[in-house]
Amino acid sequence: MLFYLPDFNKPVLPETDALHVVKVLRKKKGDFIRVSDGKGRKARARIESADIRNCLLQLSEAEFEEKSETEIWLAVAPTKQMERMEWMVEKCTEIGVDGFVFFQATRSERNSLKLERLQKVAISAMKQSGQVWLPSVFWYPDWKQFPWQEFQTIFVADLEENAEDQLIAGPGKNLIMIGPEGDFSPDEYAEIRQHQARRVRLLPQILRTETAALFALCQAQTLRK
Repeated sequence: MLFYLPDFNKPVLPETDALHVVKVLRKKKGDFIRVSDGKGRKARARIESADIRNCLLQLSEAEFEEKSETEIWLAVAPTKQMERMEWMVEKCTEIGVDGFVFFQATRSERNSLKLERLQKVAISAMKQSGQVWLPSVFWYPDWKQFPWQEFQTIFVADLEENAEDQLIAGPGKNLIMIGPEGDFSPDEYAEIRQHQARRVRLLPQILRTETAALFALCQAQTLRK
């Protein structure tokens, strides 16, 4: 099992992880665990102090895992039910998404978002799946602030029959946009087109927001260059 140590220069486990190590796994001073900082580094760590409030570690055998040159990000208009977004973040993190960009669209069902909760879900999924890169999570309540310039390639899920039928991500930062359940407004579609977004028809049937995001990520990971 992998544990989260956000700062390798301060090798003290966060209390939630320390509680699991000390109380659930019954680890003691001198025992070893594996840790990651969520930024590509992982290490073997010896427990120096088995204290849930100050679980001090001594790191050894640190390794760095390079990030893929093909990054896949998801841009999603969150649904009214946060449980569905938490499920999506968990599953997409396990599969290997690089980041989430949540945004408020004209037809969005939600105008606020608790990032802290979603970040905790992502951390838990990262540890469970043994990964060393923690996906970033951003929230843009203002459509005008959407970070278009950060992405080399943008895809948008579209039900039109003349849209592309495969989502193939290439080198650089790829963004997959999933609109609200009421779809993007005509003005939003117009702006998306201004940024040369590629329209992709995921399936003939209409998918729920979290299903569309998960399906698109799986296809992008499978067909990535």
